[in-house]
Amino acid sequence: MIKRVISLVIFLLIMNATWRVGMAFFHDQQFNDAVREIALFGAGKTDEILKASVMKAATDNSVPLDDEFIEITRRTIVGTNDKVTVRVACAGDVGVAPGYKRRFDFSYTTP
Repeated sequence: MIKRVISLVIFLLIMNATWRVGMAFFHDQQFNDAVREIALFGAGKTDEILKASVMKAATDNSVPLDDEFIEITRRTIVGTNDKVTVRVACAGDVGVAPGYKRRFDFSYTTP
């Protein structure tokens, strides 16, 4: 009986950790897609508007981001619009187990 209870507790701890880490990576991927879309349609917009859009996407996807870690660069290609590149770096703590948090670093640069 005790062996089954301990096995169940260990199984639940593993499933909890898997869920929390999986959700952190899921939100990160959703955020990366939003940043890619912002950069794709960012030609003609000011850097402040683009940073505000990235910060809104971070808030919507529960990504802990400070606006200091957003870098926007522009490259003009002859005959077309500007190519906007957004580089973002952030880190967040994920509660893997009760009383234990693991730090995950996320960074992304649009193609």
